[in-house]
Amino acid sequence: MIHSRLLTSPLPRSQVLGSPPRRRTGRRPEPGYRLGRPGHPAEEPTLLIAIFDDSGSVISPAGTDPLSNRYAEATGAFAAVARKGARHELGAILHFDTPCSGDVGPVPITRRGLLTLRPGLRPPPDARGSSELEPSLRRATEMAEAYPGHKATLIVASDFLLMDPEPADVLTELAAFPGQVHAVVLGTRLPAGVLEERITLTRIRRDAPPGAVARALFSSLVVHRPGGCVDQGM
Repeated sequence: MIHSRLLTSPLPRSQVLGSPPRRRTGRRPEPGYRLGRPGHPAEEPTLLIAIFDDSGSVISPAGTDPLSNRYAEATGAFAAVARKGARHELGAILHFDTPCSGDVGPVPITRRGLLTLRPGLRPPPDARGSSELEPSLRRATEMAEAYPGHKATLIVASDFLLMDPEPADVLTELAAFPGQVHAVVLGTRLPAGVLEERITLTRIRRDAPPGAVARALFSSLVVHRPGGCVDQGM
């Protein structure tokens, strides 16, 4: 069972709200924040599924992540683990608009596997901007059930302004996912008590310092890895 955990780190202002792009150089720039230690490969097979919300309330100019920085930071979190990953640690990316071109995996979270995951860590070109969680949640559940020998973890990065016909039923289904569940809530509009207690909760404010989203995802990526830990510093 997951113990509810509230991290009130905000969503990176300097990058989410429109900093000028960095000048390209021969090397990828350092992110400017610390994630922590990725630790060692999990002792048992694992499967991490990340679901991303690309609805207007997230990606519009007034949304919770208008520059899609959640994807840049998620890529950094996956890359940090992939450098020391193993083939029995699987990752998958889904979107509210599933099925779409941005859905990938499960593949090993390794350097080679990261090449397959990267195309999913951006807004899908064929996304319609769905605000319904149920289709991707059902697909994630089917995926976890197809890997019964793996410890499953589900991350949902969304503002949780859901337009499902019965959103309360969908959130109950989310809590019933066969594995750990981590809700990365973009923005502060989700009232307390909406998500069930077994769901790990991280709130990411719109005016956050860089690294808030990356550390949230990193915490679930290393939860089963011996020696893995998250640096809560800046």
